[in-house]
Amino acid sequence: MESGKIADSFSLLTENVKDYVNLRLDLAKLVLTEKLAKLTSFFLIAVIFFILAMFLLLFLSMAFVFWFEQVGPAWLGALIVTAFYVLGGVLIYVKRHKFFINPLVSHLTKILMEDKDEND
Repeated sequence: MESGKIADSFSLLTENVKDYVNLRLDLAKLVLTEKLAKLTSFFLIAVIFFILAMFLLLFLSMAFVFWFEQVGPAWLGALIVTAFYVLGGVLIYVKRHKFFINPLVSHLTKILMEDKDEND
């Protein structure tokens, strides 16, 4: 009689362990899905802002060239805009870690390493 109770208890324990493992796997899938959704939205927003910034720079550059055409030749205005872009590119390249890489790594680490409270 005792061996029947032990076998039933062991059977119930193995079922509970299987359920627990399956629940943990489901939780891991949900957490991974949430993190991927956050990463995707972060990159999508970054791409949208980048495209908007490029259009802003394009139209500001064209406006400067057209305005400068009243003062001097248009080619000189285009050269000034080009020099501005070259200086900006050099500055961004020199400060790339401070402006882009460190904040990006920090934000991605924050998204990926965020701990969830297991009681939620």
